[in-house]
Parts: sequence; C-alpha cells; structure tokens
Amino acid sequence: MGVSRRWALGTLATGAVASLAGCAAPVWQGFGFDAVRPAADDELLVTLWGTAAERRAFTALADGFRARTGVAVRLQAVPFSRRGTTVDTGIRAGAPPDVFRVTYNDVGLYRDAGVLAPLPDAAALRPAFAEQFWAAVSDPTGAAYAVPHHTDTTMLLVDTAAAQAAGLGPLPADPEGAWDWDRFVDACRRLAALRPGRAATAVNWQSDGAYRWLNWVDQADGRLLTPTLDGALRPPDAGLRAALDLTRRLFAEGLVPRSTSTSGGVTTDELFTAGTVATAFVANFSLGDLEGAPAWTAVPLPRAARASADLGGNALAATAGPRTEQAHAFLRWCVTPENMAAFCSAASALPTRTDVPAAALRYPTAPDAMARYVAQAATVRRPLVEQVTVPRAAAVTAELGDGLERAFLGDPATPTADLAEAIAGSVDRAVRR
Repeated sequence: MGVSRRWALGTLATGAVASLAGCAAPVWQGFGFDAVRPAADDELLVTLWGTAAERRAFTALADGFRARTGVAVRLQAVPFSRRGTTVDTGIRAGAPPDVFRVTYNDVGLYRDAGVLAPLPDAAALRPAFAEQFWAAVSDPTGAAYAVPHHTDTTMLLVDTAAAQAAGLGPLPADPEGAWDWDRFVDACRRLAALRPGRAATAVNWQSDGAYRWLNWVDQADGRLLTPTLDGALRPPDAGLRAALDLTRRLFAEGLVPRSTSTSGGVTTDELFTAGTVATAFVANFSLGDLEGAPAWTAVPLPRAARASADLGGNALAATAGPRTEQAHAFLRWCVTPENMAAFCSAASALPTRTDVPAAALRYPTAPDAMARYVAQAATVRRPLVEQVTVPRAAAVTAELGDGLERAFLGDPATPTADLAEAIAGSVDRAVRR
C-alpha cells in the first residue's frame, strides 16, 4: 500500500470523492462475479479474501451468526491484490463494508484515517488474547480497533533425507532447542556441500514481506524503530547490525539463491518442492502447496539472544456506520473460542486466543507440523509487533526492502555498518513523512 492509498484515505476528512484506477472492474462477490454494491439495510457486508478453505470457513461463520442473531451476512470475496482498492473505494464513496478483513500491518493506517469503529468492549475482550496479537490491533491508549482473528508465522522446513546425509544429527523440535545462528549457518554449509552449485535454503522476504526479516533483528535483541515508534533508531543498534551481517553472509556464500532477495518473485515453497533447496523458510498457510516435495520436517526458526518469529495473519475490523453495533457483534462471534478453533482448523491458521488449546485444533493438512507452528507463534514478541504495525508500516517495509536488496546483492565489500545506517536513514524518513 503506497502513497496513492494514503492519499485516498486522507481525503475522507474533507469528503473528497474520486475514482481509483480500475475500481469499476468486477470483483468476486458471494464467491461468484458481480459488481461492488453497498450493503442493504438488513444485512452486513463483509469484505474478505482468502483461499477456498478460508471462504468456506467464513461462510460457516456467517451462517452461524445469522442462525444465532437473525442478521444476514453478505460475503464479498475479492482477490488479495484487490483488497485495498475495494475497501478504499467503498470508504471514499460513502458505502464502506461493515466489516473487512485486514492485515495487521494495515490496521494502523485505517485507524489513523478515522474509518474504524473502536471496540466498545475492548477491556473485556483483551484478557482472552495473547498480548502480542492484541497489540497489533490497539493503540498506545489501550483502545482496540479490530479483533485478532488468527495469526500465521514461519518455520524452517528441512528435507529429512538431506539432513541425514549432511550429518546434521537430531533436528530441533521446539523453539527452546532451536539452532543458534552459528549452528544454522553450519547446517546450511553442510547441506550446500552435498550439492555443489545449489543453494541450501530459501528465505521468505519477498512480495512486500521484508518486514519478516526483522524477526532476526529481534532475535539478536535489536530494534529498527525507536521505543516510541516515531522514527528509526539512530545509530542502528548492535542487534540490527548483527542480523544484517549474518543474512548478508548467506547471500555472499551462495547459501541462498539470489532470486530470494527482497525483490524476488518465486515463493520458497516452490523452491523447496522442486528440490532447488534443501531447506526453506515457509509459512504455515503454504503447507498445503507442498505436493511432490521430499519428506520434510518443520524445525523452529534459528535463535540468538532469544527466540523470535514473524507476525502474520489477519484481523477483522468494523467501520463506523449505521450497522456498527451488529458489525461488532459479528466480530465477537468470529473470535469465540469455539469459532476460532473451527476457523483455524479449516483454514490451516493459528489461534490468537490463549484459551484455544492445541487439542481443539483439527488440522487436515500436516497436523504434526501445524502443532509445531502453534508453538512457534508463541515466540512472536510484542516489541516486534509494535514496529511492524505502525501507521506507516507499508512505507517502512518498502524502504527496508530496498535497503536489504542493496545489502544482499550489492558490493560485498561495503561495510555492514554503512548499509545499516542507510537503511535506518530511509526508514526514519518514511516514518516521519
């Protein structure tokens, strides 16, 4: 989400109306194709995107809500690439969806634009959720503007036959026993030596995912942004420099494909399935795409001073309007323990509530691995969440991605300290702009 979306939302305060490019094109609606139209007086319009399994899970939520309350829910499903365009067009036309699915990184933008209705019962809901996920939907005053519907995170998938051939020994099973950075690099070198000319692992920082790199900084007890979140930390701290130095080494030694730098387009699950790499950083929602992959094991992310994982997943937010009360009721319905467990099981997602036990989750795909992902998600830390959910998160991610691209693919002789300072400078300007 770039300057055009920030400008579009900013016009709400003045009531300006203009069209976004392509907004007249049809989008999925009710899982078919139809023109975008506002909600009727007697129904809630919920805009979302997702896989077929996620859409079926949302249909079950909508049907259950109608049976319980009598309120009809119309699901407007749009492609992921059209999510912002569709929601923003409705907002600017004065006909926003009553509820919409939103990435955690975008909650702050919509909150600051004044289009989200704060949860009236935030204090009652908050204790049920892990603090790091609640932080993703709330502001410093404690007001919450969405509910944390589910989360996703990354683990390292390892080709078990390759690991055995490389003599890696017993693979770690939980975050407490994860490889430290040196052990991880050693494992990559051993795997690369088995197959000269091939990389050992693939990192998942592409497709606007550069913010995932920050969990390495957090592992090293570092930060990108200041504790007050009003700019980048200057000079960059030791943790950020250490993470940059380590990940530069992966590229310099050919342990990762150059195509997996931040501008790359190939996905890590594709590389792993094709046998291009022996390990890959893969999010839980991609496990269903591993058909044909070698036998694998999910191992926890490497750790340094601590374990830390990247924040993924989505929230559900309600807009301020004539149906806000019903919209908030739908949000509460979606995040009951029973409904969250059912949705996460069906959609291969991870719960954000602390009272959804692992035993309640019935994952149809890779259930043993998914149990490990649940444990990995517990290492997502609040200080990291706060940095990747600032209102200018999209701009921060863009500047971070550009800086990492130069660090990974540029002159390897450039001092890491200089590259870290350049990243901090561009991110600082993005936050303060």
